[in-house]
Amino acid sequence: MDYAIAVFDIGKTNKKLIVFTDDLKPVYEKSARIGEIEVEGVLCDNAEAILSWITRELKEACKKYPIKSVSITTYGATVAYLKKGSLAFPIVSYNHQIDDQIREGFYKEFGSPLDLYKITGAPPYGRLINAGIQLYWFKRSYPEKFAEIDEIMFLPQYLTYEISGFRSCEVTSVGCHTYLYDLRKLDWSFIAERLNADELFPSFAEVWSSLGEFEINGLKVTATPGIHDSNASLLPFMLKGADVVLASTGTWCVFMYPAAEFDPREEDLRRDVVYYLNAYGKPVKASRFIGGYEHDHYSKIIQEKFNTDPKNMSLDTDVVNRIIKRKEDFIMPGLMEAVGQFQKSKPKILGKSFYENPVTAYHLLNLYLALQSYVAISLLLEGRSSDIIVQGGFAKNRIYLSLLSTLFQKNKVIKSAFPETTSLGAAMCGKCAYEGVSPERIALDLRGEEIEKLEVDLDDLREYLDLFVEKASAGE
Repeated sequence: MDYAIAVFDIGKTNKKLIVFTDDLKPVYEKSARIGEIEVEGVLCDNAEAILSWITRELKEACKKYPIKSVSITTYGATVAYLKKGSLAFPIVSYNHQIDDQIREGFYKEFGSPLDLYKITGAPPYGRLINAGIQLYWFKRSYPEKFAEIDEIMFLPQYLTYEISGFRSCEVTSVGCHTYLYDLRKLDWSFIAERLNADELFPSFAEVWSSLGEFEINGLKVTATPGIHDSNASLLPFMLKGADVVLASTGTWCVFMYPAAEFDPREEDLRRDVVYYLNAYGKPVKASRFIGGYEHDHYSKIIQEKFNTDPKNMSLDTDVVNRIIKRKEDFIMPGLMEAVGQFQKSKPKILGKSFYENPVTAYHLLNLYLALQSYVAISLLLEGRSSDIIVQGGFAKNRIYLSLLSTLFQKNKVIKSAFPETTSLGAAMCGKCAYEGVSPERIALDLRGEEIEKLEVDLDDLREYLDLFVEKASAGE
């Protein structure tokens, strides 16, 4: 290789370093688990531990590889408050619970959830998943602290700033269900202006631009602004202009359809249909649910009950047929409130089969996840026959992939040739920044494996799906 690119993919719990060659081939990976912490009653991301790990791993990687560029990708809905260049308050987790009066006060001051949805494409999420609500909460809960801050950065830009010294802002983080960006006029929203947020964020930079060089181990390394993780996974597919749905699966399963128009509808407000801004500053229609979190939650139950790890279990079509034929066994959504397509639903396991043996339990879990995915993707496609490309954690799950493909009889479901396109998209940004080119100059072969459809009774499957939707919609 002529040079290497260091990508830090910072998930909510799992943190990864992936080193790519200059032709975007991963050659090294290192991971760590760094969870949330509580600081004086506030749930926070452990910024100190994350930065310590990033700095240490970057120094080690520079000893092994000719690193010339660094790109950081993280989850959204997370900001850092700074005063004179230093963190002025712990980085608040979007999982922190706030008083309902704060939320009510926000909508009373700025407008109804529907009014804001039509402007920003952001549904009214719970907790602090709307960054604009977090700023409002912070300003009212800690007015003296808020008055002291002179700068705000989203998490990718804050981590980049701490290791490189360069400040920036970029559209994929600002346009990530924040209420801070107006997707009609493609500029700061009136909410951002009233909260003075538009004056507190640094200047915008393209995610593939170079902010400048900094030194690690005596070597000069190019810094990029960083990028929101879902948009990082989408970027490689944007280059071809393909009419596809990208299923980016991790803690959150985010389904993105770039071909859709910006058309926020009232009926989608409570179905977790959200609009992101992609790396080119254009709205992307998306839907999502917290699939990876649910997978891990129920897998842990299976593991503890049956003393077996189900994740390497083989697909058994007979088990699937028995479940859908009985129509008695279901998993209901709702582990996290106010997200997903069934926001009245309460989490529950219906029927007895989940508790009978680990094989049935794990197939039922993956059927549930595939059903949720089907509903979420159908809201985007509205009957169109576009291909569906799956990347991320669920791309390694053959049971889930086969069930999803079977549900979509008119669509191809494809396992991405790059299981982790989040890090690939971030690596593209690093390559572009170092070489001074735009992403269109990069040629990638994105062909993947088409997933075969199972031989199941399609009438039974359709009836099972309809019954699941009925129960979940009713809040069972």
